[in-house]
Amino acid sequence: MNTDRLWYAAYGSNLLRARFLLYLRGGSYAKGHREHVGARDRREPGDESPLLHGPWRLCFGFSSSRWGGGVAFLDPSNDRGASVRCWDITHEQFMDVAAQENGLLPGDLKIDVDKVVADGQAKIGSSWYSRIVCLGKYKGRPLMTFTSPDPPKPSTPGESYLSVMLEGFLEAETNQLGQHVDRLLRAEGVAPEWTREALLGLVNRAT
Repeated sequence: MNTDRLWYAAYGSNLLRARFLLYLRGGSYAKGHREHVGARDRREPGDESPLLHGPWRLCFGFSSSRWGGGVAFLDPSNDRGASVRCWDITHEQFMDVAAQENGLLPGDLKIDVDKVVADGQAKIGSSWYSRIVCLGKYKGRPLMTFTSPDPPKPSTPGESYLSVMLEGFLEAETNQLGQHVDRLLRAEGVAPEWTREALLGLVNRAT
């Protein structure tokens, strides 16, 4: 088993620990959501899961029936101050998470992490999250994620999706609600349909 470790940079619903763990343990997040198989290695990520604020752009595109609207994508070549949450997992676990996000089974996808680090990116197909990207290094390890091959046409995210993202942001940085909301408002597809007050209201309803 490959035990080399990296940081998976999550920026959508996988910002929330309970949601991300389904890709490792298996299970379904909510009624109407698909059942996740889980990774071959079901161990939990490392204890540290910080938010990094980097030179990336968050956008929302396509439309997910289970999330009720657009879903998140990261554009690593455009600086709009997006944030990612770093999950400390093995290379194999990252491959299995990426496989599940692209409609494959754990073990179906092989990613040469060292080559992606050297080249900056790799494409594994044409599905929504088929572009594997190295965002750099954090604490000496690769910072890896997956996104769309090309930035999608913006579309508005639904309430449940934004709620999960905000929960994940607050899980990582408890006292920074205003900053989290402002970062979401900078993402293409959010405004003008979502206002600052409406996003703050999502958090108030959850609490």
